Amino acid sequence: MTTSSLYVLLFGIIFILTTNTLAMQFGRVYAPQFAAVPFDNIPIAKIITDRVEYKLDPDFSIDYGDETVIEKNLQAKSVENMILDKKINGSSLELECDSNDNCGTNLAPMLTKIYLVSDSETEDLIANNNITALDIISNECGNLTTQDCANFSFTVPDDIAPQSYKLVVEISFDEAKWLFINSVQISN
Repeated sequence: MTTSSLYVLLFGIIFILTTNTLAMQFGRVYAPQFAAVPFDNIPIAKIITDRVEYKLDPDFSIDYGDETVIEKNLQAKSVENMILDKKINGSSLELECDSNDNCGTNLAPMLTKIYLVSDSETEDLIANNNITALDIISNECGNLTTQDCANFSFTVPDDIAPQSYKLVVEISFDEAKWLFINSVQISN
């Protein structure tokens, strides 16, 4: 074999390896990424006690399609001095929909729940489910609308220590979730 034949063979091998690598790189199939529900399409969550009504902006909109997308609402406002009293028997959760009574989605809700987490937990850890939670109440949705599934009364359980927490309202859908997070003081 001549030197020029070796160069042609070597060039051919390098060409095939390079072309194959590029073809594999550009031929990759990526999982589709779906956008999370926009925040202006998510209703306000209202916690109502016998003393006051607290309105919570949505903090996170999460889509669990083929690839998880977590959107954080940078414009969400916190409610100052939120207090839930364990003596009150009958606080409630409601959604405040737009003026057309539209709760902003055609998603079928699966579950609405309210829970507490340590006040020191970051919102990002809460959104990623990397937390220990104290459950207050869960509501299975069945065939209910989003608004009806998030409309129920609750009481803070007696075994929850009176201290500062973060209150989380979570509305879960088949492949999506909304989180409303706010600091709260639990009192006797």
